[in-house]
Amino acid sequence: MARTGITYEQVATVADALVGQGEKPSIQRIREQLGTGSPNTIHRHL
Repeated sequence: MARTGITYEQVATVADALVGQGEKPSIQRIREQLGTGSPNTIHRHL
């Protein structure tokens, strides 16, 4: 069964939340918040 992966909307939502908390969104922080996602996919969406 193929994995669906993470979406742009998921990455954007987490990135916006991090900015709202006064933090700089990074690949690692976004991955920690989502609990999944490859760094390459997050980078592409970020």
